[in-house]
Amino acid sequence: MNVDHTRSKTLAWLGALAAASLLASGQAQAGAYGLAVNDLSNFRITSSAGNLSLAGANRNASDSAFFEGGVAVNPRAVNTGPAANADVLQVCSGGGCRGLPQNHYAPSPSSTLEFARGDAHAFGNMLNGGATVQAVAEAQRNTVGAATATASDSLTGSVNLTLSSAGFITFSFMGRRDLRTSVTTLGDKSNVSIMDIFNISCNSASPVGCLSKANADGVIFQFAPDGNPNNGSDVNGNHGAGSLDPFSLNMTAGTNDPATGRAFTNGFAMFSLTSNFALPAGSYTLNFSKSTRTDIVVIDPLAVPEPGTLFLLGMGLAALAFTRRRRPA
Repeated sequence: MNVDHTRSKTLAWLGALAAASLLASGQAQAGAYGLAVNDLSNFRITSSAGNLSLAGANRNASDSAFFEGGVAVNPRAVNTGPAANADVLQVCSGGGCRGLPQNHYAPSPSSTLEFARGDAHAFGNMLNGGATVQAVAEAQRNTVGAATATASDSLTGSVNLTLSSAGFITFSFMGRRDLRTSVTTLGDKSNVSIMDIFNISCNSASPVGCLSKANADGVIFQFAPDGNPNNGSDVNGNHGAGSLDPFSLNMTAGTNDPATGRAFTNGFAMFSLTSNFALPAGSYTLNFSKSTRTDIVVIDPLAVPEPGTLFLLGMGLAALAFTRRRRPA
């Protein structure tokens, strides 16, 4: 029996397997995608009695985008009065920004585009006719690096909500969410989040006794939709009735495993919550916060051995062991 010939054939076979494994390993593509859409329409604040008015309010829209290795984009913000349109220009960083439209609140994934974008828009009067507030943060990478996008809408500053006579307060709106997170290589990361919080709190001009109904932060009425209508986000009582809260608008989703992509997509549904007590006539502070965020990281493929790389290493060790075992004494 020709030992050298047998050894050569075996080593050739192991080498072929190793080469195939290396080719498969080289063809693996890293990548990550994240989307967070927060979209409210016909947002209204109403009272069961008397009139409501807003004074000293500023409507704010802001966004930011970061794409490692791309052109830096400074955060942008627009501040207007309570009834004016606040439409901040979309910010986008990365090679795939061209062609992504303004005020586009839908996913735009691609196998070739790489970008991070944020866009926010608010318009309409929440006391008369209803307001629309929209925000999207989206990012995609196919190469090594990180990307972050944020977008938010809020009412900021000294926002005085005045109630002319005692009455129950209701927050109501149509809302939808779209959160998507996925990666193509084990170890890449994609995290997304959205947040909506609305509350009324006491201020120095509020009626006597306001603080007696408030929590430690002075909040007397808060709505933070969590998908459970029986929770009641009113800080002063359970709203088992009179509350519509079909799904959570305050959540975070993420993955670093190609097998566990996340998607939480809902069409428009009705949300509402009414205070469980009548607020006395007077002045209060209204706080409204709405935001989206996407963070993705694509790792260096060489930093984590892929199955093909591990197989190649195994073939090399097997060849070495075979050679040593068959060496003549």
